[in-house]
Amino acid sequence: MTNDQLKAFLAVVEHGSFRAAAAAIFKTQPSISAAVKTLEKQFSICLFDRNSYRPELTTEGKVFYRQAKLLIKQANRLELLGHQLASADMPLLSISLSAMCALPPVLEKIKQFSTEHEKMRLQINTEHLSGVLEQLQLEKTDLAIGPNIGLDQQHEFVQISQINMLTVAAPGYLSAPSGELVSHQELRLKPHILISDTGSLAPFDHINVLLGGQRWYVNDYQMKKALLVSAMGWARMPQHIIEAELQSGALISVQVENFNSQSQVPMYLIKLKNQPLSSLAKAFWDQLSAVE
Repeated sequence: MTNDQLKAFLAVVEHGSFRAAAAAIFKTQPSISAAVKTLEKQFSICLFDRNSYRPELTTEGKVFYRQAKLLIKQANRLELLGHQLASADMPLLSISLSAMCALPPVLEKIKQFSTEHEKMRLQINTEHLSGVLEQLQLEKTDLAIGPNIGLDQQHEFVQISQINMLTVAAPGYLSAPSGELVSHQELRLKPHILISDTGSLAPFDHINVLLGGQRWYVNDYQMKKALLVSAMGWARMPQHIIEAELQSGALISVQVENFNSQSQVPMYLIKLKNQPLSSLAKAFWDQLSAVE
């Protein structure tokens, strides 16, 4: 099985015929047919039902197509990365950034560093909970920026900022008058909106939640904020993300009985102790570590 054979197979599926596939990827129709037949022979499966006017995927072909598309996508990314790494005058800095701090002051510090390294390439992956450190463990990123969740003796970290977290809801969503404590009993009946853990190896349990309460999950803070403003739930939010909504009155801060309603959460620059840093990543580490 080769990339060319997989690309030929994908082209037939996506362009509807062997002739169209050949024209799309600049191959001859016999070469496209031969590539598909080679795949079918190698795995002893039939990818297409050829009894119809146009080739249609069999059940096995549909499963094979989904995986082949993912594999080619990853191969293309790897090829692009290889070309990028070969360019010595454009070093890469990759950062796994907690979604909690995807706004200044952290971005201001990244901006300052980028102005001093004009030729660098920057890759930022926004993650949540275990996903922040998982990128380090899988060696997909040079450094991570996030809270002290999951940090242990294998990590080296230094505080570079802090974020104010507030518990908020839309005005009138909760029955308690403004300024009074909201009971657990009321909140358990209303959705607590949480960000899904982006890690896949060992997801973390959410903290600052009510036992037995209803939970809704979203993928980012913008969707979380939209649900809150629409009076569809309550949640803790980074204050800098909802500053405009707080000023306009679209969201209000609430105090919950026996709950961490408001807190300052330190943000850390993180690296693995046993993972060597590139010269660019080391310069970034040294510069941000010296800020505080």
